[in-house]
Amino acid sequence: MTHLKSRRVLIVDDESDLTEALAIRLSSGWGFTVAVAHDGDEGLRKAAAFRPEVILLDIAMPHVDGWEMCRRLRDDPETRSVPIVVMTAWSTEDLHRRAAEEGVSKVLLKPADDDELLSVLRSVTGTVRPPEPVAAGGARETERRKAPRGSPRDRRHR
Repeated sequence: MTHLKSRRVLIVDDESDLTEALAIRLSSGWGFTVAVAHDGDEGLRKAAAFRPEVILLDIAMPHVDGWEMCRRLRDDPETRSVPIVVMTAWSTEDLHRRAAEEGVSKVLLKPADDDELLSVLRSVTGTVRPPEPVAAGGARETERRKAPRGSPRDRRHR
């Protein structure tokens, strides 16, 4: 069974309600380790320290906007190859052209539904399936279903 290898996601968006909801969905629901930044300056600092495997990035932000952040990430050898997914409330032909010029992996219209978001995360990381949902108590669903080999519960399911 193949698991999603990419587990560290950096969300950079100045809409704190959106980032909080997305961070909870990615971490609690799908088992990602998530860092959040609310502007491009903070995003660049967190990208250097957190070393994300995917960056979900808004374009219209204060201080350093998403396009400038893309340029700086692509200029840095440490972050040059990190996939960037632009999350935007508007989508135009010019935006897609510019995203391609800036080295963006995908453009995602927000708010994105779960299936679309997981599909994009899979496509940019080259993985086959999403991480398993985390159940209450922190155990993954398959961990909860599996019994140790030789246990009475394991023998019942053979």
